[in-house]
Amino acid sequence: MATRPPFSWREQLQGLILGTAAGLGVGLLLSLGNPPGERWISIVFGAFAGFWISVIARSLERLLHAGLDPLTGARRTLATMALFLVSGAVAWTLTTVLINALFGLRLPVFSRTNLISIGITVALAVIIGLAFVSFERMRDRLAASVARLKEIEFAERELQLARDLQSRLLPPPEIAGEGYRVAARNLAARVVAGDFYDVFLLADGAVGLTVADVAGKGMAASLIMASAKARLPLLAADRPPQETLRELNRALAAELSPREFVALAFVRYAPERGTATLVNAGLPDPYLLRAGEPPLPLAVPGPRLPLGSRREVAYEALAVDLRPGDRILMLTDGLAEAPISEGEPLGYPALAGLMATGPEAPTPLAWIDALLERVRTATQASLEDDWTALLLERTVAGN
Repeated sequence: MATRPPFSWREQLQGLILGTAAGLGVGLLLSLGNPPGERWISIVFGAFAGFWISVIARSLERLLHAGLDPLTGARRTLATMALFLVSGAVAWTLTTVLINALFGLRLPVFSRTNLISIGITVALAVIIGLAFVSFERMRDRLAASVARLKEIEFAERELQLARDLQSRLLPPPEIAGEGYRVAARNLAARVVAGDFYDVFLLADGAVGLTVADVAGKGMAASLIMASAKARLPLLAADRPPQETLRELNRALAAELSPREFVALAFVRYAPERGTATLVNAGLPDPYLLRAGEPPLPLAVPGPRLPLGSRREVAYEALAVDLRPGDRILMLTDGLAEAPISEGEPLGYPALAGLMATGPEAPTPLAWIDALLERVRTATQASLEDDWTALLLERTVAGN
């Protein structure tokens, strides 16, 4: 059932003023062909006819809204014009009778010779009808524009909320403890990054470090990120790294849609031994950075499918013994896939070359910032994808 349009006195008054003004204008133009003493009749007739056309058409439109509302386009225009022509016929009769009564005239009501009053009424019905149709279209377009603006505003608020949620979930960019230092940067290509990182302590003194890239953007990706981030420390508390990712994968595979997944690398670092155990589910190979040696990719054996893409994945682990001063760099693919001036991606060999160049940075965070600046200089200015990098450094106990 069609909804009755809300009544508005302001809208009705505007319609009456428009109809009356249009009637005055048309009557004035047609009066130019009358004898000087009879011109006022056309002007008064036009004003009265315009008034009555507006009143009758508005009333009929409200009465017949159930049949008019479903119509669109040309059909709605034709129906509206027919409604105004019917209103014009009724208004012509009422106006003629009213003028005769008020001014003592004897204008014929039904006469083939009454061409002036008929012309005034038909012209007014067409003009006011077209104005009404134009107003309706303008109002509909304005309503559609307002709706789109509200959708955009809602989307912007959602993105900002997601960004705030994400920023609160990320740990500080620098963390240090007995035997290690950690630094990380997360640069979003848009308002909300699909990447995240995390650093957490485990009960046995080990440190858990992760970098991840969530498929998708916006609030949905932030919620997936929050779910993965919250579960990982709990699962890692009493499991080896490879089993931690297997369990996290099972949980996410049961919840995510086919197009949702999380590429994630996880390191369990034992500071007292300097041993880092690495598992990788779809992220680029981390790099071992050792003084005097080129960056060494750390390729984990076994399957590397992202979390959530398949329910059962037998992830494997790679153990790396770190010397004091050694570093492990974990990163997402946004850095290596950043386009250079020719449009081609930077690539992993070039990225490894940028890791090996430049002066030695005193802290892990300064080193990451210097690397990101070199990548930005070598590629296009704007980020096409998120950049996330995390650096773990083994330090001498007590430093």
